Amino acid sequence: MYSWSCWRFNIAVKVQQQQQQLFYTINVDPFKHRYSFFVAGLMQTWHWGFHSCNGLSADGDHDKWGGPYEFVLWRDVLSQHAKAPLHAMVGGGDQIYNDEVFSDKHVQEWLHTGRKGLSSYHWTDAMAEEATYFYFTHYRQHWCCRHLADALACIPQVMMWDDHDIFDGWGSYPHALLTCSVFQGLFKTARQMYLLFQQQTTIDRAAGDNDMWGPPSEDDPTHLKAWSLLRMFGPTTCLVAPDSRAERTKKKIISEGTYNMMFQLLHKLPSSCRHVVVLLTVPIVFPALPGQEKVWRLLDNAKVGHIMSKTGLGQKITDNFGEAKLLDDIIDHWDAGQHHGERHNLIARLQNLAKAKNVRVSFVGGDVHVAGVGRLYTQPKVHRLRHDHRFMPQIVSSAIVNVPPPQTFMNLLHKTNRSDVVMKPQTREKMVRIFKGRLRGRNWCEVREVAATADQLAQLQDDSSILITGDTPGCLIYSLRIEESEPGKRAPQGAMPLMVQYDTVVPALVPSKSGARPRGRSHVQKSDEL
Repeated sequence: MYSWSCWRFNIAVKVQQQQQQLFYTINVDPFKHRYSFFVAGLMQTWHWGFHSCNGLSADGDHDKWGGPYEFVLWRDVLSQHAKAPLHAMVGGGDQIYNDEVFSDKHVQEWLHTGRKGLSSYHWTDAMAEEATYFYFTHYRQHWCCRHLADALACIPQVMMWDDHDIFDGWGSYPHALLTCSVFQGLFKTARQMYLLFQQQTTIDRAAGDNDMWGPPSEDDPTHLKAWSLLRMFGPTTCLVAPDSRAERTKKKIISEGTYNMMFQLLHKLPSSCRHVVVLLTVPIVFPALPGQEKVWRLLDNAKVGHIMSKTGLGQKITDNFGEAKLLDDIIDHWDAGQHHGERHNLIARLQNLAKAKNVRVSFVGGDVHVAGVGRLYTQPKVHRLRHDHRFMPQIVSSAIVNVPPPQTFMNLLHKTNRSDVVMKPQTREKMVRIFKGRLRGRNWCEVREVAATADQLAQLQDDSSILITGDTPGCLIYSLRIEESEPGKRAPQGAMPLMVQYDTVVPALVPSKSGARPRGRSHVQKSDEL
């Protein structure tokens, strides 16, 4: 087995009243590099960013999107950082695409044992050595890519994994495959490298090093079964990132144990917290394509699969394991039939949290390779969204590197986007109708918070005539920065990307003194419309 040493340096810095720039040097002969990063002031609101899908899928057009052009949006991140320092970058899954692990020699031999042999094959030392070399080498090469490496060196990172950090579709395969020796061997190797490269820790040290939390593992109670995160971004914003991949099955996304731990922590947040940002790597609000699940469930049927394998059609629409292509993506989504109950319970618990703690809940997510804005809200609509504890906006930012979908797919999402009832009788959902514009371009999201005093928030509570704008105290401003993707408008290779920006202003939750009333036709004042 390969022998590598990895070093972690813990740096303790006393937070000052004002923002600090700190410098450090990596001195490894013959190279000497000097970098800096910024630490926000004690009561300063944070400036941070969010991204996802930081690589190319195996079937991506590497000639068009690969090479030096691949990480060009990180150049825009660095440009914004130079204008106003970013205190953190949040990776929302698929920080690396490890799907090519199935090209390893011994894994290929396993794949050719036939469907019945897949679950009975044993994980071997040769497989472990190959997989370790693949994941380690791929991370090392990926992390060293131009622009990305500079960003990793000068902007503190918070990362949560998704399926491609392991391999495509992890968690949404049949139970027999998910628990087989080879799948578990690949998962444990991917987990080791995820903890090492994205969390700078090991399975033995994760809870102590990074305050990661989750239920104990059945194999070893001293280890975690999932690796979730909660971080305070200044005194007024909390980011919570439940691990939605480690415990995933076809029937469950996150375990009850992880949910209970998360809400115990959230209900203990300090009273200064106004915003809770929930990172769900797969968006919780997203248009469902009509009939999508019925079609792929038909393809997942064993008898249909047998017929297709005889005709040769199966090779064109099934994956390495005889599963219908895209079925794992459909099952991954929160609106898949088997996840409806879990989705409803999560939303209800977040609504209760918002009301009990007087915090605005919003979501960030990735996965889908498009940008978008969605929302959950009370029906009938509350006159001012800032008074609606059920108003939970969602920002989708994907992908910072991967390939945008075709325009036909975007048109289909636009046509299927409609307001739907999430939970009777009072909660509805909808994507905001900006899908039809430029939101298929590669993108990332910049986040700013407007500082607020108690008197300013009280004025928002007392005076209903005040409209929410980009400088309203207490707001979070999500700025989707999207690469120009129209023909003839993209920047040439090697140049700074041409970006367009869409801002979404999310007000703090301010209880109404008179109670949140429905917005009827008699109200002529403009509402706080997202």
